[in-house]
Amino acid sequence: MISLLLLNFGSIKATHIIGGEIYYDCLGDGDFKITVRIYRDCLLGQAPFDDPLTVSIYDAQGNLFTNLELFNPIITNILPGSINPCYQGDAAVCVEEAFYTDDINLPFSPGGYTLVYQRCCRNNSILNIFDPGDTGATYTISIPPSAWTECNSSPRYSQFPPIVLCINDPLIFDHSATDPDGDSLVYSFCDPFEGASADLPMPVPSAAPPFGFANFIPPYSANYPLASNPAVVVNPITGQLTGEPTMLGQFVVAVCVFEYRNGVLLSVNKRDFQFNIVQCSGSSIAEFEAPIVELEGGIIPCNGLSVNFLNLSQNATFYQWDFGVPGITSDVSTLVDPVYAFPDTGVYRVSLIANPGYSCADSTFLIITVFHAIDAQVSQQDGQCITSNSFDFIAQGEFQSYADFYWEFEGPCNIANSTLQNPTGIVWSEPGTYKVKLRISDPNCENYDSILVTVYPVLEVDFNVNEEIICVPREVLFNNNSIVSQGAYFYWTFGDGGFSYEESPIHLYDTPGNYDVSLTVANTVGCIDTFTVLFEDYIRAKPRPDAGLDASPREASILSPYITFTDLSLGEIGSWLELGDGQSSDNVNITYTYQDTGYYSPRIIAVNEQNCYDTATIKIRIKPVYNVYVPNSFTPNEDGVNDFFNAKGEGIKTFLMIIFDRWGDEVFTTTSLDISWDGRANGGKKISPSGVYNYKIWIRNVLSEEKSLQGNVTLYR
Repeated sequence: MISLLLLNFGSIKATHIIGGEIYYDCLGDGDFKITVRIYRDCLLGQAPFDDPLTVSIYDAQGNLFTNLELFNPIITNILPGSINPCYQGDAAVCVEEAFYTDDINLPFSPGGYTLVYQRCCRNNSILNIFDPGDTGATYTISIPPSAWTECNSSPRYSQFPPIVLCINDPLIFDHSATDPDGDSLVYSFCDPFEGASADLPMPVPSAAPPFGFANFIPPYSANYPLASNPAVVVNPITGQLTGEPTMLGQFVVAVCVFEYRNGVLLSVNKRDFQFNIVQCSGSSIAEFEAPIVELEGGIIPCNGLSVNFLNLSQNATFYQWDFGVPGITSDVSTLVDPVYAFPDTGVYRVSLIANPGYSCADSTFLIITVFHAIDAQVSQQDGQCITSNSFDFIAQGEFQSYADFYWEFEGPCNIANSTLQNPTGIVWSEPGTYKVKLRISDPNCENYDSILVTVYPVLEVDFNVNEEIICVPREVLFNNNSIVSQGAYFYWTFGDGGFSYEESPIHLYDTPGNYDVSLTVANTVGCIDTFTVLFEDYIRAKPRPDAGLDASPREASILSPYITFTDLSLGEIGSWLELGDGQSSDNVNITYTYQDTGYYSPRIIAVNEQNCYDTATIKIRIKPVYNVYVPNSFTPNEDGVNDFFNAKGEGIKTFLMIIFDRWGDEVFTTTSLDISWDGRANGGKKISPSGVYNYKIWIRNVLSEEKSLQGNVTLYR
């Protein structure tokens, strides 16, 4: 692990403040939202963020207007990331942010107000200022009069600077701010304010402006805050920080953003922060592929001059590609996975640098070969009728003028192959679907394509049904066996006024009689034709009898499970009865005895002279019986008469009985109607005396009903 404590930074005695800023938002009518962001080093020490944090508000004459107390900060641990790809997260660094905000109403003041928060102290290990352990910080923002007249809000920084920088590596960081009003922003380095002291680390109120500055140790200054080559600078327009640190350690840096409107300065937001410069030990691995131009089984694929590169580098963020085209310098890219169009066929040396310019940079290269693309495509063909088929094929796609062509025609064709670019007059002698293959090649490459062509048969119309003789009502499936071309149309008539356009329809006949059936087929492609087939008296529909059944009663108990059935059928010559319990009877008009409780569905089957059948089903129920009897006394004297006590009953599925003596103590429990109380307690070890005992019973009956009852029983000795 890279520990900042091993870099001879000096002793760190407690948690220290390392940065912050104040900004405001105008809410209108003199209301403002005040926001304070404070950052601290949380690696050592336990000193908490201020709660409350006090912001002192001064008028233009330096008079204290009020103190604004901000409570309950939102505290977030900031991951010690770095914008440097060589950093591997192994430095001992801990940073926390406290986010405070609250609203306040400020009356208009011609000179505006200044908001101040002061806190001590900074890390002892800071290298670019004198006495950092006794140097505090001042965070301040001024609210100008325009905040009332034009409801102006101040700028605020977009992101916190990277916590860790790598020595001898480029620093490129976007330190820009945003402004809610869209005002012009200008950036520069500036002197960080000092404030508070070790004796008074969090003064309330904070001191009034003007404020002193932290004292830089030469050669460091506000504009040269850390050892770097090239020197660290801030772009005044974009706010981008650039440079290259050259010394390990911790350094204080302050950046100011100036807010202008129509050339008038409105506010300045100064943020100072601490850079940690460490020795980064990360390494990168440069690796890439160019799949479409790499050898595949010794064959060079011909995919054209445009190549997609697949970046497989590890631990890398920035890339520099050179595609190896001689005589030009524009054949470069910084994309992750670039696509490059080479100017001509040939062999190229393509190189990639991962993290160029950084200490962990790595490079690699590939030798690739590119050829003009060959894209073979066979023109699609509509199907043709067998009686007049003759196909013309065209080789399409991308190929050079000197390419060669080779066609193969499967099936009973007038030719098996051709070397023409566009062969014509290709004829098949039998209907079917056949594959046509094309190979296009040149001295370097080849490619393939194929299509299927259809030769349609002459139209033939035919059908059959699953049943010709039926008992109505009855659905009939019509199986279409016609030989047709793709997209054929169908029209059926069923002889009873019904019709259908389906290929193989199902039709319901519900009236007895003989019916003609016809099918008309129209081919719209291939062998274009229309033909009709008619079968007279094809469907012979016979009537069914009308089955009917009655039962009395429809509900009976198991104590009297007798059901009388009556045949109500009409038009039958015979019938029989299925009783629903697995039994049947040739005599329908019977009285039947069911042997068990439950629901039954007896069914009558009736048949007529045409051998057509009909059925009718009814529902009956045989109900269970439920009753419970509990005696009120017993004499357990072993004389064989009334020696035991228990409940009796029918229709009981589950049972629980508990018996208590007069003091409420349990003397007996049973879950079975077959286990009775013999007048003993404690598992039969104690004889219960004569007296009155209480019982409680819980029952679930055959109807799944839960019932309970209680009462008294007298024991006589």
